This record gives sequence, C-alpha cells and structure tokens, in this order.
Amino acid sequence: MYSLPNFLKAFRKATNSSQAEFANFLNVSTVLISMIESQQKQASKKFIENLAKKIDVHPGALALFYYNDEDRERLTKLEKELVNIGTELQRKIILKRAKSIKINEKK
Repeated sequence: MYSLPNFLKAFRKATNSSQAEFANFLNVSTVLISMIESQQKQASKKFIENLAKKIDVHPGALALFYYNDEDRERLTKLEKELVNIGTELQRKIILKRAKSIKINEKK
C-alpha cells in the first residue's frame, strides 16, 4: 500500500499539478506539501480531513495510508495479500478522483 506521503505525491502527479498548485487547491502552504511528500513531517488529522474533503473520499479511506514500507517484511502471507488489495484500491481512488479534479486548468 502507499504510505500517505506516497499517496499524496501520486495523487498530485495524477492531477498533473505542481506542489504549489496542489497546495493552493488544498489551501495549505507549498512547504507543507513538500515536507509531507518527503516524509519530513507527518500529516495532521486536520490535513487528512481536508484532503479527504477536497478529493471527495471519506477520511477513513485515507486511514489505510498509515502504512510504512519497512513494515512489509514483518507481515504474514495473508497480511501481504491484504496490503496488495489495499494498493489496488488506492490506485483506483487515485485514477478516479484525479480525473474529476481540475487544479491547473486555465480559465
């Protein structure tokens, strides 16, 4: 599964937006987007709720992203299968929601 920083970056790239454009869309600073994507800062509950609202998903769907890549080695086979299913669901969220969001479109 994507970690929240990786999900954020993948979603932003799927919308073809820069960090500055995506930050503007979320009404946060570019520095915050950069720090979360580079894992220098953890996303707050408020940030996650705002992101969920802006991309029209339930905040609980983003709770799946509290997964760290280094945790994968300790997972059982069944848990790894669940992670793979979660990854596929995350890809679908990115593809479906990113198509409906126009961030850097000229008006």
